[in-house]
Order: sequence, then structure tokens, then C-alpha cells
Amino acid sequence: GDYHYSPETNIQLTALSEILGFRILDRLREKEGGAYSPGTGVSYNKFPTNRYAYTISFGCAPENVEKLIGDAKEEIEKLKTKGATALDITKFSTEEQRQYELHQRDNGYWLNWLSRQYQNGDDPAEILNYPQRIREVNPESVKAAARLYLNENNFIRLVLLPETRTK
Repeated sequence: GDYHYSPETNIQLTALSEILGFRILDRLREKEGGAYSPGTGVSYNKFPTNRYAYTISFGCAPENVEKLIGDAKEEIEKLKTKGATALDITKFSTEEQRQYELHQRDNGYWLNWLSRQYQNGDDPAEILNYPQRIREVNPESVKAAARLYLNENNFIRLVLLPETRTK
């Protein structure tokens, strides 16, 4: 869908994706035991238009598809109604801060960051604000992001089933 591209919005989209990822992994693989490699992802672009996309993906037996999709939707609904927990926020901020520190030592990361900032017409020094952006994520901001960006209006359901062979 459409959205307002900004460092503030981008960190909220990232936090929502990561926190939903924690929950999907815990529920679909650990609690339900029915999914292989569940994951979430978010992408967002400034050009040619401000757009975002969330994905939830997992592999499972065909008979588990409907139940696991329902479970994933329940986790989305929990984020929309209750928001993130303090533990969710701590897990996100700790991991994001660690990744930020690791990326600072990686030339490939810097090349990608500087190229993207240049292409988008954004300030390269914005990277210095990233630790503060991480601290701006809280249970209510995740709840607001979930309500705004995880809606049924643009939901696409894709299921890849194994080929059935007849003799």
C-alpha cells in the first residue's frame, strides 16, 4: 500500500515486521509445530512512489495451511488491539542496536546506505539518528503501525500446493 516515506515511519515498519516475526516464529513453529521456517518481511520504497509491502511466509503440510494462516491473522489482530509487549520491544531494540553496531564496520553496508540516501535525495547523516529512532519504538507505536499497515484491504493470499499426480 501507500505510505509516507520517512525515517520515523520506516523504523516503525521495521519494528512491526520484526516483532510480528518473533510472534509468528513462536506460534507457528514452536507452539503449533506445524510450520517450517516461518518468517516475515517488509519492504518500502520512496521512488517511484511511496509504497510498502509486508510478507508472512512459511512452509507446511497442505492440511495445515488454513489453521496456520488463521493463527498468523490472530497474531496480527493481537498487535492491532493490544500492541507489542515490553519483551517484544526489548528484543527488537536489543537486536536492532546490535545490528546497527555491526553494520558500521561493514563497507558493503556503507556503500548500500550511501547509494540509497543519494538515490532518494535523503541526508546521509541520518544514520547518526538511528539509535534514537530505535528508542522511539514503543508498544503504542507498534499498535498504531499495525492498525494502519496490516489491514485486510490489501491482503493477498498465495498458497503453493504440491503437484498431484494421477496414474
